[in-house]
Order: sequence, then structure tokens, then C-alpha cells
Amino acid sequence: MAVFGSRKEFKVIVIGAGVTGLTLSHALTKAKIEHVVLEREDVAPAYGSSIGIHANGSRILDQLGCLRAVGKLCIPMKQFVTRLPNGRLLNRSDFFDFIAERNGYPFLNVERRAFLQAMFESLAEKKVIKAKRRITDIIECEEAIKVILSDALQTSYCCLLGIAPTPTGLGIRDMTCVHDHGFSFLFLSQPNQTYFFVFFKLPKQAKRSVNCRWTSEDADKAADSVASHPISDSLEFGELWRTRIRGQLVSVEEGIFKHWHFGRLVLAGDAAHKVDQLSGPAPTELIYATQVSPNFALGGNTGMESVVVLANELYRLKETTSSATPTKEAIRTTFQRYQELRMLRVQRIRFLSGLITRLQAFDGILMRCMAQWIVPILIGDKRIADQLGCLLKGSPKLDFIEWDSRRGTIPWCDASGVPDPKAPQPRGHGFQRSTALFAAINMKAVIIKEQGVAELADINEQSMRPKYIKVKTVAVALNPSH
Repeated sequence: MAVFGSRKEFKVIVIGAGVTGLTLSHALTKAKIEHVVLEREDVAPAYGSSIGIHANGSRILDQLGCLRAVGKLCIPMKQFVTRLPNGRLLNRSDFFDFIAERNGYPFLNVERRAFLQAMFESLAEKKVIKAKRRITDIIECEEAIKVILSDALQTSYCCLLGIAPTPTGLGIRDMTCVHDHGFSFLFLSQPNQTYFFVFFKLPKQAKRSVNCRWTSEDADKAADSVASHPISDSLEFGELWRTRIRGQLVSVEEGIFKHWHFGRLVLAGDAAHKVDQLSGPAPTELIYATQVSPNFALGGNTGMESVVVLANELYRLKETTSSATPTKEAIRTTFQRYQELRMLRVQRIRFLSGLITRLQAFDGILMRCMAQWIVPILIGDKRIADQLGCLLKGSPKLDFIEWDSRRGTIPWCDASGVPDPKAPQPRGHGFQRSTALFAAINMKAVIIKEQGVAELADINEQSMRPKYIKVKTVAVALNPSH
């Protein structure tokens, strides 16, 4: 059990040294804010597959001084390939060149462990990272903070993911999506390794708590169920699985929440944006925030955005506080402003991410029609790149560092995160129109499109005690001592 008392200085505790935790550590270092990062595992465990870095994530890494180290770990992605259930080619384009032109940064795809290691090695003060520090409780009072973490989310999708040597047929810098009914494949290739993801939609009665851990036997069964499925003109998935370097089955968590902070605690990253919510509202016992489904690599980037906004608010709090110890009201105001700045953008990303998940899994006749005909034929990859570029341009940056980012054909928003009304808008809104058509037909999408979030039971502050917080998310406590 870790106990933190009150100390007369401005200090932050970050729980979790994942993508968002390490990004926040870099940002707090730039802000000259004293902090410590507690991680229950090793800093870069041999787990997971890859992380995709869009232009918004690259822009943040560039400002933090980490982009060069991360960029050395891969070659930029180039082609986006989509295939039908029989493995036949549906579409091939230089999609990643299109989005690099629009925002100024190429799309990077890096092994997750290598990314975390590079972020750790880039830290000026590595001693702030405390590995193998498992949290057991969080209880806030006037003089101390005790920390307990557990989780209670649910899932309607699971994902078989891993790494394998790059086979013939998947390219060396391509992203390949293979559609099917109720599941889909996603492959991101590099010259020596291919990162694979197989998304399965669970039957309604099979929805389960993410406390449940899938076993290696579960992973083998999932792989066997799609082993004979073509993933190219000449390759079946079973051939890739048999040569895997590692692979595991994980839950794709979901739920979006109204409250991201309580007292001296605030959540960011996966704890604040676990979004794959087109399938319906989350259970009402979920207390804190959301995940973005991984089909289009928006989750980690959204987490990096959130901790940049949080770091800006913490820096503002530090600079405007006359004493070394900010008041509880000042802390609450800071955390509330952070949540308000992020909520609308997270909702937009949530909608897009959930839609892509269902498109790729042919989730219903409408999704199949959109994936197979409307998107590739009537809309096209350049218009999709336009819309993605407009979404990414709203990425925040650290306000307290003088710095000039790369530019593309779509200008970045100003430092406040508000779009510049004078910035030129790309032509072609076919993707927006098609999602509006989808929303007009599907009532669940109408709720999300018009209201932003599916309604949850109202949660008052007394019920917000941090009982359901994942260890691998970011929680921040102000004014602790240890």
C-alpha cells in the first residue's frame, strides 16, 4: 500500500507508464513540474503488438523532442489495402501519402514495446519512473492519499493481436484490412515484422467484464477459428499465426463517462477515452471515462493529446498559484477545464473510431454496403484523407514552449485547440454525408451523432470515489509526498 501525505510543494503522481503516462512525464518535465510515475510492471513489457502514430501524435512527439528517436524504429506507412472475405483485392491506394500531405507528418507504425522503450530512454530524468510499484487503493483525505486500483468495464469485441515475421503478400509498408461478417483482420507491415489484429464481435450474451483475462488456449482457439481465412491472394491467416513471434487475445473495452476527476485525482489516456460505443450505452456502474477502438490507431494519439492539455492546465495552475500548495477549489477548476476542453473532441473521435470498427467487420447490411461500395467507389481515399486531416488539425500542443511544427495543406488549429475560421477547408465532404446517411437509418448512430454521447445514469460526486480505475491508465494526484 502506498501512502502519500501533504507536503508544501507542487508535485504530481502519475499512475501508469504506458503511452500516455510517459508522454505526460515528458510534458511535466518540460513544464518543470516535479513528479513521479508509478508502474506496476516493467516499463516496456513484451506485450501487445504495435502503435500507430498519426500526425497529431507525431506533432506532440516532435514538440517533446522524441519524434526522431521514434521515427528511427520504422519506415513510414504508404499503402492502404482492403480485401473481401475471400482475400480478393477490393482497393489499394497511397492513402498514407495523402494524409502526410495534409498534416505534414507521415503515419508511423511502431512496435508498442519499442515505442515505450524509446520514450523512456528519451527522458532527461529516468529516475522519476518507478517500475514494479503495484497500487492497491486510492483514498483521499485532508492529510494523505492512499491509492487502490481495479477495473470493472465490459466489452462486446475482443482482439487477437501479435507480431509475426513479414510474409510475402502483405507488403513492407502497407496497412491491409480484410473484411468479413462479425470479424475483420488488420495487418500493418514493416520490412522485418508485421503487426496483426483480428477483431471479433462477441455475441450479446457473451459480453464480459474486462476483469476476465483471456488465456493462451483462448487465443489458440480464436486463431484456429479463422486459420483458413484468406488474407491475401496467396496467404491464409493460419500461416501467419504459426510463425508468430508472440500473440494474445485481449478485450476491446468500451464506455464513455461524464466525470474524469475527483478531488486531487484526474484521469487521462485510456482511463478517459475508451470509446467503441456505437453498439449501445455502457453499463451504469462505470465511473470514469472511455477507449477509442484500435482499428484506425486513434486511441494512443488521443491519449497523448489529453495529457498535453492536462499538462497545459497544470502549468497554468502552477504559474497562477501564489503559494506552493494550490487550494482544492483551484485544483477542481483546473481538472474541470481540462475535461471540458477534451470532451467534444473525444466524442468526435469516438464516433469515427466506432464507425470504422463496424465497417471493417461488416456489422449489418448497411455497414457492408458502405465498406464494399459507398466508401471505395463513391467517396474515395483522398476525400477520407481530407476528413481525417480536418480531424487531426485540432490536435493541441504544449502552450509553454516556443516551437513551430511542420505544416501540410491543412493548417493546424491555434494553441487553444479552436479551429482557425480563416483556414481553408478541403473540398469534398462525401464521408460526412455518408455518415449522415448512416445516422439517418441507424437510430443508435442518430443518438451519438446528435447528442454526442449515449446517456448514462447521472453520477453525483459522492458516488465518484475511485473504485474502478485501471492500473494501466493515468491518474494524477496533486500535493502528495512519499
